[in-house]
Amino acid sequence: MLVINREELENILRPKDVVDAAKDAFIAFSQGKVKQPERQVLNVKGNWWGIMPSYTDKAFSVKVISVINENKSRNLPTVQGTVLLMSPETGETLALIDGTILTAMRTAAASVLSTELTMGRKIHTLGIIGAGTEAYYHAKIGMGYLSVSRLLITARKSHFQLASKVGGEAVDHITLLKESDVIFSTTSSSVPVVLGDYLKDNFHVSSIGAHTPDSREIDDRAISKAKTFLVDSIDAVSREAGDYIQPMKKGLIKNVIEIGKAILEGNKISTPSIFKTVGIAAQDNFASYYAYKAAISRKL
Repeated sequence: MLVINREELENILRPKDVVDAAKDAFIAFSQGKVKQPERQVLNVKGNWWGIMPSYTDKAFSVKVISVINENKSRNLPTVQGTVLLMSPETGETLALIDGTILTAMRTAAASVLSTELTMGRKIHTLGIIGAGTEAYYHAKIGMGYLSVSRLLITARKSHFQLASKVGGEAVDHITLLKESDVIFSTTSSSVPVVLGDYLKDNFHVSSIGAHTPDSREIDDRAISKAKTFLVDSIDAVSREAGDYIQPMKKGLIKNVIEIGKAILEGNKISTPSIFKTVGIAAQDNFASYYAYKAAISRKL
């Protein structure tokens, strides 16, 4: 059994690898080639925990993940997790993988993939809202895969440090909204931080936060401007995402399509666009299998 830690994941998985894994995962999900029972969600000491199993003909995986906002004061990542990868043929344990970093990388890859599908790979100004682990990997994978002229970072705090670390510019919230062509929203906010009144006429937003029915990252004005609303799973966002549930009840969302189906159909996606992801187990399955194969090939 391999144990793949944070440093090893970063060494063996290039930005292209995790984007390719995300693409394969979403396609397989839309084709029904990956089985993933509904994730079990638990409330543990007031915090969100999820258990996410899935399997394909190549791999069986289980991820245990938690979102603990109090970790900010402990200087720990808000998201914590572990992925167990097993052989569907023999039941052997193949790898135990750092789920915190794998989650951050595969989530960032989904945002980057949605950007490529809607705006292409050449982006003038990319804005990231947030300064935590997800924000860092969105910057790292986004800058490593896309061709970005300008990177803007904003957050309640720590955006100066992150901007310095990833080669971006620390700016105020409204400046980022006004000047960004693509926005990655990676916050733990329960109220909207993507405000439609300040967005450009053409934009793409990927929102990875607000994963409960009563929380939002995107306001109604931004959603009403979007011509396409991409999701990872219609079923998942219908149960979990306030950014989908609430505006859908108001009739504000137009042209909903799962990202895997959009890839398969190969049609040009109309912008402005929004991608809402709550994360699906297929992403962890494919990302962990890619990491395992890369580790084997490098004799880790």
